Amino acid sequence: MLLLWASTAFTQNSDNRIFDSSKVKISPISTNSTHSDFGPAIVQDSLYFTTFNDKLVEKSDNKLRKKEYYDLYKAVVDKQGNTISERIPINEFITRYNDGPVSWCAKTGELFVTQNYEDQSANLKPFQNEINHLRIMIAKQVNGRWDQVVGFPYNDPAYSVGHPAITESGDTLLFSSDKPGGFGETDLYYSVRKNGKWETPVNLGSQINTTEKEEFSFITDRNFYGRFLIFSSKGRSGDGGFDLYYTRFPSDYREIVHFDEPLNSSSDDFAMTIPQDASYGYLTSNRPGTGSDDIYKFSFIRKQILKRFRELYVFDKASMHPIPGVTVALCDKQTYVTDQAGKITTIPCLETTCQATASTMGYSDKTKVLAPCSASNTQMPRDTILMDIVVNKKIILRNIYYDFDKWDILPEAAAELDQLVSLMKENPAMKVELSSHTDERGTNQYNRKLSQLRAQSAVDYIVSKGIDNTRIAGKGYGKSQLINKCNKKCTPPQHRENRRTEIYIPGFIRGEPVKQDKGDYSNGKSDHTSKYNSSKEHGSITK
Repeated sequence: MLLLWASTAFTQNSDNRIFDSSKVKISPISTNSTHSDFGPAIVQDSLYFTTFNDKLVEKSDNKLRKKEYYDLYKAVVDKQGNTISERIPINEFITRYNDGPVSWCAKTGELFVTQNYEDQSANLKPFQNEINHLRIMIAKQVNGRWDQVVGFPYNDPAYSVGHPAITESGDTLLFSSDKPGGFGETDLYYSVRKNGKWETPVNLGSQINTTEKEEFSFITDRNFYGRFLIFSSKGRSGDGGFDLYYTRFPSDYREIVHFDEPLNSSSDDFAMTIPQDASYGYLTSNRPGTGSDDIYKFSFIRKQILKRFRELYVFDKASMHPIPGVTVALCDKQTYVTDQAGKITTIPCLETTCQATASTMGYSDKTKVLAPCSASNTQMPRDTILMDIVVNKKIILRNIYYDFDKWDILPEAAAELDQLVSLMKENPAMKVELSSHTDERGTNQYNRKLSQLRAQSAVDYIVSKGIDNTRIAGKGYGKSQLINKCNKKCTPPQHRENRRTEIYIPGFIRGEPVKQDKGDYSNGKSDHTSKYNSSKEHGSITK
């Protein structure tokens, strides 16, 4: 294996295990060679790993380590994680020195690669015993090839930085380094990326790092009741040289768990990785096998995760009354609506910060950052958003729909009017005028009466919800205020624009007319008689 350079007690609390090791099944992958294969990582549909070039198959590992360097190879895997193709080199990463191991972030498309610094002064391929530290390079694919390679900004030729582990969100990078000021031979560090820039690396501390070596870190996805840090250590009382351990990440790292057999053995066990949402993983071990270091695939049973939720309340900032019907959009693009108590109880807990944006009629949008849910706190988290009422700005009431030749309030219209009711209840001095408009088809008399009935039906609905009838008035304008004057040649979309409902609130600006996207309230004939639906069901409005 490629080490970067050349005790703390641990607990086994069964309540804090990733999975039950006693039910793990483990076997070597089919692409192991007779030499050292290590550092597995799933990248897209393939397993990437580090190994000696296959052209050197007849040489012993001892001879190879003295004169040769590791290259990156890959093999395609199926949905169960089994390798199903031959191993092939990744030519973009075959340098004069060591390449790998790697870490892949599907979200950002970045591949974090361990490589040696290149000694440009050397004319011949240097020997392994020369001092040539490691660094982390970051690559992206262009037209199917790894390109756009940049260095991690905290690389330093004076010491090694390697064995990268990137979170699935792409915002935190862990690595191992022998930089000065650590606790042991090699320590684990992390760096957070904010606004596209990596912050100064932080040592994970003495709970993780011992006086010996901590290397080959990996961060699981969040679907293990939160993230876990998996790493290899020589400084703990394990089964062999390098053993595998894990702990919650981030945490105070006081509870560090040792993997049981068959994952750990009396040999070196290191470089574990678990693909996102998978029930299998890979590790490297020098237990008896095909080569000096082999890659093993293991399968396990994921725990059933009981989802936790948080409560969110939305209140009027001035009155501190709850606001029902508020739409709340979260960072995961899911939307929720407050109930009559201004409350939402179905927002899932996240282990990262998340922005929640509340919006509703008559109020300025308000955004609040929701803090991560604590894994140790079993109580439901509660958050509150306070919203300010809009002053002297346009309020758009989405079009209120009616069936053909009718004026009954449909569910779509009721949802919009409920928001207006809520706004008026929060502001007892507010008065509102509703105006209804038709398209140009039909007689003036009919359209005026039809629009008045529609406006009045909206008023009656609002009054039925507890609003005093002195605060709301409705007026039908028929086709006297057409947006599109087409001389009876309007297209269907132009007719829909003309059919609209507007609201006007004194002290606010008149609401903008909104095009109606569905419904057809006229058959286009010049008059309406008792043959039409509205007359049959409600009586003629032309008499």
